[in-house]
Amino acid sequence: MRSIESSRGSATLLSLLLAAVVVTVGIGFNWLVKEHLKAAEGLKTKSEATLRALSVYDRLIYSILSGRTSSREVVLPSGERLLGVGSIPLNNTAVKVGDDVEIRIQDSNGMISLSSPNMTALQRLLRNARPGEDTTEVIIDSLLDWIDQDTLVRVNGAEETYYRSEGKPYAPRNYPLQYKEEFAFIRGMDEDLYRKAAPSLTLLPSSGFNPNTAGDEVLTAYLGIGAETLAALKAYMAQKPVASATELFTVTGRTIEGTGEGTDFQPSRFWEIAITVGKPRPVYSLKAGIDVRQGFNQPYSVVYWGGE
Repeated sequence: MRSIESSRGSATLLSLLLAAVVVTVGIGFNWLVKEHLKAAEGLKTKSEATLRALSVYDRLIYSILSGRTSSREVVLPSGERLLGVGSIPLNNTAVKVGDDVEIRIQDSNGMISLSSPNMTALQRLLRNARPGEDTTEVIIDSLLDWIDQDTLVRVNGAEETYYRSEGKPYAPRNYPLQYKEEFAFIRGMDEDLYRKAAPSLTLLPSSGFNPNTAGDEVLTAYLGIGAETLAALKAYMAQKPVASATELFTVTGRTIEGTGEGTDFQPSRFWEIAITVGKPRPVYSLKAGIDVRQGFNQPYSVVYWGGE
């Protein structure tokens, strides 16, 4: 009798154990299916956003190439039909071209170029980014050592010996920077300083300085002005663009150093384009550097391209 009861108890426990295993496997399978569905939905959303960004880019390029450029914006004759807007500022202002699509365009003459840098402006930008800790002479000399083709070390610079002694897995390129983030590798730079300076920097060439498309940090760095003069300049430019060195001097008491009158106060032909799709957070972002000069074989050129 006891043996029968014992057998029944064991069978019950085994049944409960098997039921628990089945339930656990079922829950795990259900979770796995949900995760796969979630991943598939995320991939679908990302793919759709990517295609929409590429479509907007194609329409934007067509509108730019058929449009005209003023000192602070690009006017798009076909933009109303293709994008829903007739013009886009060249100062990185976000322009909505759909419920969840934004376009930004930045003229390289409104930034500080790392390809053709104004060293005075670059030094001021870095100094303003981190007041009270001036390592700019080291950074400037190290940048020049990084891009020149010799192994001679400037007074505050660095060549291969320095980077090897610091345990770095790289040495100076001895050639112009190939991507903007490379600037963060240079002696004197660090992640925090690079993060603060990066929005004002571009790898695209510049042909002068255009205050009409420059942000506050770039205006301050190029002109060496304080907050009060900056406010006066911005109030003036809100009414009309600055068109000459005389006009700029009248407003700020400053002139632009190191460039010619014919290349300043107008956009370059190199622009940074950013297109974001998605809200409240971007699902996909497309970034490109373009040269809108027409060549013999192409209407424009792509200098760099990236998406995430």
